[in-house]
Amino acid sequence: MMYGFGDVKEPLQESVDLLEDIVFEFIQETTLKAAQCSTKRGKFQTEDLVFLVRKDPKKYYRIIELLRMNEELKKAKKAFDPNVEEESI
Repeated sequence: MMYGFGDVKEPLQESVDLLEDIVFEFIQETTLKAAQCSTKRGKFQTEDLVFLVRKDPKKYYRIIELLRMNEELKKAKKAFDPNVEEESI
């Protein structure tokens, strides 16, 4: 990921560790906030994450795109193997 954003092919381990910590902290905080939103319904759902990022267009549209892609993959798998049961996220 760092190389894709202009870093060298082999970045410093300290840089990789720092980025990993930042990403881990972001995921942890976002999941915690979504879990707090879901306590009203009693169940953590994908919509809770969508609700949290609704004001950030980049994150919002990326989540929507990934959810659509997930649905397309489910349909494609089902077309090739009708015995596959649908799983929910």
